[in-house]
Amino acid sequence: MQIHSLLNYKAIGLAFYESKRENSFDRLPFIFKDKVRKEVWNLSKNNSGISIEFLTDSSFIEFEWEVINNFTMNHMPNTGIKGLDLYTKSNNEWIYVGTGIPEGKKNFCRIIQNIEFHKREYKLYLPLYDGIEKLDIKLQDGSILEDLNNKQETKPLVFYGTSITQGGCASRPGSIHTNIISRATSLECMNFGFSGNGHLEKSIGEIISQINAKLYIIECMQNVDEILLKDRLISLVKVIRQKRKMTPIVFVIEPISKNEDLDLEIKKNLTHKNKQLRI
Repeated sequence: MQIHSLLNYKAIGLAFYESKRENSFDRLPFIFKDKVRKEVWNLSKNNSGISIEFLTDSSFIEFEWEVINNFTMNHMPNTGIKGLDLYTKSNNEWIYVGTGIPEGKKNFCRIIQNIEFHKREYKLYLPLYDGIEKLDIKLQDGSILEDLNNKQETKPLVFYGTSITQGGCASRPGSIHTNIISRATSLECMNFGFSGNGHLEKSIGEIISQINAKLYIIECMQNVDEILLKDRLISLVKVIRQKRKMTPIVFVIEPISKNEDLDLEIKKNLTHKNKQLRI
């Protein structure tokens, strides 16, 4: 059996790739540690939206991984929080293969076995609400392993938002919308979703404006009230526009559902926020 570390493989969805990080797949590099709040910095160590692409002809694929926090939540499956998702390319389309089911801080899973011995491309999605400290792939002796190194030449889509963007509460990493969009469009999607902390912060605007994006998608409404929205919305747009004068910026409203009728005050505040966003 061959054992290879994937920690040095170039990851899809990882911004500022050449900058030093505390861990290989932290979403924010070390240079921004003093630029953001502690809560945002800690959440940036979650590997949401990040994937690794490789090629192998092995008849089986095993993964051994160790997470940073061994985080759990009572309303989200561990497979989404700290599991792995494997896809393979067939007829130029990414097809779901299986999920590495976590058992704790240290984990092991054989996702594929007894397949025909020939070259295939694979995409491995990393955890949504935890980070990776160790990531080994184990393959059949004599098989090949190639880092596809497919950093996209086209401009990426950059997402900034709440737990909705980060991936709460998806059952597995490949199911979040940024990963679905990336597979469907072949565009690199960079995920700056910070659960409970999508506060329209100027510091995040300064960071994401350094990325030459095709589009900025900002989804923060469920983490801000009307006062915070009025105070920060224009400042966020201005700081992005200082560097990216023509790049489209799309704001996502907070959806109104029938449940809001059960609390008229919530419905009133939500309606006012959405109206303020459109002004």
